Amino acid sequence: MDWINDCHVHLMGKEKPAEILRGMDKNKVEKCIVFAPIGKNDTLQETVEADDFAAKIQKSAPKRFYGFVRINPTLPGACSEIERGIKKLKLRGVKMLPKKWYPHGEEARNSYELINTLNVPMLFHSGILWMKGAMSTYCRPAYYEALYDYPKIKFALAHISWPWTDECIAVANRFWAGDFNRKQCIIDTTSGAPRIWKADALRKALSILPPDCIMFGSDFWPWHKDYRAYIEADFSIYGELGVSKPYLQKIFNSNFDEFFKPPKKARKGA
Repeated sequence: MDWINDCHVHLMGKEKPAEILRGMDKNKVEKCIVFAPIGKNDTLQETVEADDFAAKIQKSAPKRFYGFVRINPTLPGACSEIERGIKKLKLRGVKMLPKKWYPHGEEARNSYELINTLNVPMLFHSGILWMKGAMSTYCRPAYYEALYDYPKIKFALAHISWPWTDECIAVANRFWAGDFNRKQCIIDTTSGAPRIWKADALRKALSILPPDCIMFGSDFWPWHKDYRAYIEADFSIYGELGVSKPYLQKIFNSNFDEFFKPPKKARKGA
């Protein structure tokens, strides 16, 4: 297995950098995006502490850890914390999980306005939610078409938005080849869907989307003993689909670096 990059790793708040790096080396993970830990009560103070922790991890190995602010845009002071996280803590992007707010709502748009000026990428949870008290209805992929109004934000939709995988692919295609015609929306292949649905979604995505639009994520911990098996399960799906090595290199490696570059106009018919 070649070295890969992982765009979707959750910090729990107690990890040691050396522990994560050992796991990454063992499993041939060169770089990963690490999200600030989730607070129990979703308060601003918890968010500040979580972002500080993510920044501490990133600072320990900035060429390998790409820390993301985790924010609920409905919190009072959300925009100030985003600005602190990006400008002061030097975190590289923003993670959001729409739990009781809509991605196209006013409060979210206030945050997008700021993030658009900061010129950093975003990664969203998209699709079914398993959290107690949460409603998946807020996480449908079509809601993220609102990001068209913020052209400097490149954003990823995690989990291929399962169970709305067809809708996710359609949204991504609209940004790449439709009337939006902008390389702005990325599909994060982090699992969520059972294998039969994930294989079907990837087959469909690869049939109409360029490989530049698809990026590997695990939603797992590179230091966990089962991480390698998790990656190889994805490789087996791509093997069954007959995906070429250059395409795999993009999905598992170079698209990670491209994610941190500003969106560009897509070629007509891409």
